[in-house]
Amino acid sequence: MKNVHTAPVEVLSARSDGAFFTEPHEAGWADEALAMVYVREAAGPLPSMVLRAQISADGARWFDHPAAPLQIGKTGGYGLPLTHFGNWLRLAGEVSGGPANGSPTFVIDIYWILKG
Repeated sequence: MKNVHTAPVEVLSARSDGAFFTEPHEAGWADEALAMVYVREAAGPLPSMVLRAQISADGARWFDHPAAPLQIGKTGGYGLPLTHFGNWLRLAGEVSGGPANGSPTFVIDIYWILKG
């Protein structure tokens, strides 16, 4: 029987001002991970968010996981499945195409689902 752990990572209001990173999550015990992203709001003329999984051996130095990034442009649910990720996980995101008034482009909920 597998162990399963659901970790709510954060609720994020992302603005169209460049890059952001989620808090790191230790997941070395797990065989597989799924980043679940629920987009509650998407605003602006052409809202766009790219989310990449990043991995780390020590939680301090990061690089992109080879999995294809999520391309997000509207509300809904998105999943990024991962294997072979080592010990630490986080998401790196880039936002563009938001409102000119500086209000959030995206409001998202992020979870890690870990199985081992």
